[in-house]
Amino acid sequence: MSAAPGWGCWLAHSLARWPWLGPALWLSVLMLPWPVAAQARFDFEATPGLLPKDVVPAHYALTLDLDPQRDGFSGQAIITVQVRKPVPAVVLHAHELQALSSELVDAAGGTRALAIVPDPKTQTWRLTPRDGRPIEAGRYRVQIGYVGKVQGAGEALFRAEHRDERGEPVRMLATQLESVFARKVFPAFDEPAFRSVFEIAVRAPKGYTVASNMPLASRTEEANGELHRFQPTPSMPTYLVAVAVGRFDELTGEAAGVPLRILAAPGKRELARYALQVTQQVLPHYNEYFGLPYALPKLDQFAVPSGRDGAMEDWGLISYAESVLLFDPAKSSPETKQTIFTMVAHEVAHQWFGNLVTASSWDEIWLNEAFATWLERKTTARFNPDWQVELQHRLPLDRTMTLDAGPATRAIRSGPVRESSVFDVFDNITYVKGGAVLSMLEQWIGADTFRRGLAAYIDERKYSNATAGDLWFHLSSASGRDVSGVAASWTDQAGFPVVQLRAACESGRTRVSLAQQRFANQPGPVAAQLGARMWKIPVLLSRGSEVSTVMLDAARAETELPGCSDEPVLANAGGKGFYRVAYETPARAALVARFTGLPPADQVVLLSDTFALAQAGQLPMASYFSLLAALPGVQGTARATLFSMAGAAIDQLDSALAGTAAQAKVRAAGRALFGPELARVGWVAQAQGEPQAQEEPQLEKLRGLLITRLARWDDGDAIARAKQLFGQDEAGQVPLAASIRAAVIEAVGTHSDRVLFDQLVARLKGAASEEDRWMYASALASGRDAGRARELLAASLKAWAPPNIAASIPGMVAERSPLGVLAYDFSLANWDRLAKLAGGNWAGSSWLLPSAANRFNDRARAARLVADQQRKAGPDGAAPAARVSAEIELLAAVRQREAQALEKQLAGWRPGG
Repeated sequence: MSAAPGWGCWLAHSLARWPWLGPALWLSVLMLPWPVAAQARFDFEATPGLLPKDVVPAHYALTLDLDPQRDGFSGQAIITVQVRKPVPAVVLHAHELQALSSELVDAAGGTRALAIVPDPKTQTWRLTPRDGRPIEAGRYRVQIGYVGKVQGAGEALFRAEHRDERGEPVRMLATQLESVFARKVFPAFDEPAFRSVFEIAVRAPKGYTVASNMPLASRTEEANGELHRFQPTPSMPTYLVAVAVGRFDELTGEAAGVPLRILAAPGKRELARYALQVTQQVLPHYNEYFGLPYALPKLDQFAVPSGRDGAMEDWGLISYAESVLLFDPAKSSPETKQTIFTMVAHEVAHQWFGNLVTASSWDEIWLNEAFATWLERKTTARFNPDWQVELQHRLPLDRTMTLDAGPATRAIRSGPVRESSVFDVFDNITYVKGGAVLSMLEQWIGADTFRRGLAAYIDERKYSNATAGDLWFHLSSASGRDVSGVAASWTDQAGFPVVQLRAACESGRTRVSLAQQRFANQPGPVAAQLGARMWKIPVLLSRGSEVSTVMLDAARAETELPGCSDEPVLANAGGKGFYRVAYETPARAALVARFTGLPPADQVVLLSDTFALAQAGQLPMASYFSLLAALPGVQGTARATLFSMAGAAIDQLDSALAGTAAQAKVRAAGRALFGPELARVGWVAQAQGEPQAQEEPQLEKLRGLLITRLARWDDGDAIARAKQLFGQDEAGQVPLAASIRAAVIEAVGTHSDRVLFDQLVARLKGAASEEDRWMYASALASGRDAGRARELLAASLKAWAPPNIAASIPGMVAERSPLGVLAYDFSLANWDRLAKLAGGNWAGSSWLLPSAANRFNDRARAARLVADQQRKAGPDGAAPAARVSAEIELLAAVRQREAQALEKQLAGWRPGG
């Protein structure tokens, strides 16, 4: 256990560490009134979980009898366990399995039959010796024969249905065992702390390829198929076990001496080429970064053609939805290319963060996901500097900060996590906020020091589990600073601060006053509900070329900068801090006046904070539009990001002001800003459907953004041009260029008539790739005709699309069209059928109603959502409903406060005006 030093010791330590401060700094004596509790290091006995720790697994021998054409499967599990003290029974997880046999074998070969008592509520089996005698301490084998069922959605062992090159329906089998689905495939000690070695064997019909975590050890022909045996894994948790069975195309390669293979549906081998190249970049880079090579003798990646979302980092056999692994240069968008790089970088990072070192429990899952998110972004930026990854990251960061500034948030380390609602913590607080806090800590202690601490953490905890206390111990050791004390103020309490800054010239020096309080995106009762909290904030200040850091670990602090200058003082320089900044009026005016000349990252932060403060009622919304008016004058690398941020903010206002006269004014302002920009960048060249040569990636992305937003905001020229290009593509005359294909199709879907709707439906039904299926479904969901929306919603219950897409259609209608009430009522009426489709996907049943409500802007709807969710999803659906309810409340507050003012202020608004 590592203890945090007292606050006074921390202040002295900080001053000693920052010699540049000297007499120029004094901190307020208003210190935080509460100490930071020490965060314990990993202790198996103290790790939370449902299962008792008196019986511990050491080895699994699993034999699975799998056939993609069957809806069921059979298996045998031989689990070697250490009984640590006499127990009456062995308790382990099993769910939706039926036992055929069960026995206990001792070290001498003696066998005892076991009676099984299932507990569906806890998803466990209690295995009790039929002879009534207790099980003495020692080593045993638990042998269980059983049968199970293949799932229809992306959880446990599931079928991935698709069509072959001849258009015939075929099936693959794939697995998704995180977080609590291993127990649906084999009896298991299904908690992260119970690491074991796995020896996996799969019996499958001849002609099928079988893959698992480790390389194939042998393949034996049998009367009814083949038995594939795989080498034993290192010690790992159950949720990382992976199996795939199907007929695949294979693309092979090598990186850092590790054989690489990508498995894809037949005919899609070459579409994996880009992902292979990405893997060949990131794997050697991670070897070097950690000083520890990739731990397994091979790395497979698997493009699942339907039925799953996102990706899963299973050790040695990573699986992905096709749309985030396969890239078609003739059709895929720039966003798809960037998504593939970040997804591969994220999942390969998990081979260290999560696999080699595993979070002790679901309470600490942020250790896996926040670090993979942080390293994914860092690595993507390293290999693709022209993508402006750090600037573009502001968009997901803003969405996360909006959540975290409301009443429905939680701490990164939020305490005990129930298994039944474990997916609540796989959210933006874990991924985006967690990664951002790590970036802030890295900036504070230095990148090299941070890397040394991480490398020591991975090396010491490899093939084991870890807690936040283990991580802070190694980062503190590497830096000589109290990383634990600073980090805990960000990971162990919800929300984040706003830093108020005042700068004044006094006696020839610049006095900078800083203050902090919790940021609330709604004033009044909501702000009071959130309560007062303090953070230890490493505030990075800049004034021109001068840069300095102040540790704001109290309500207030002051510092002096040498001399006085016309250059304004800026806080959160570079944008790494997870906090907002509010400037006193003169300081803010100086920054706004210099907006177009600020460094790109500071332009992005200023625009972001201005909208957040205006949305919260702490600045006039006119202040935000005055910054928007300056965007056409920005000539640096932030231009595309600034327009992306503007598009997101105007969309947010569009939702808030729906049903008011101000909505038309907001859309007109959006057209006035985006129309000239599209004219400036132009529509992509159409010769052979190829984009203009040597075009910057951010310009390609910007063009697509401009097209979709202008269509959404009813720009007649953009709509007409999109329909013209789509018509040429539909007629086989000129194919749509890859860089604008998705944008044009969404624009056409938004303004489709009967003919265009039917053409898009035909394309959806005939789509050969997951990327295209999502694209066409999204375009259809964007339409504004209620009758056709009803057709689409009804089709979500039929076989138009795989289950993961079908279950998402009502949410897409609500998100992209003005027909949210229709989508919500449909979801409510058909909740049971949609829930069956959603299954265990990331957008599972607990998100069906919240997704269909997320653009409402009246408080009555917020309350109704919470009540309806309680009836349909029960207590495990409370968190998703609370989050969307808070978003609705925010939109309602903006509507009430801004509708009349913006209707007047935006009359005739023009950029530069």
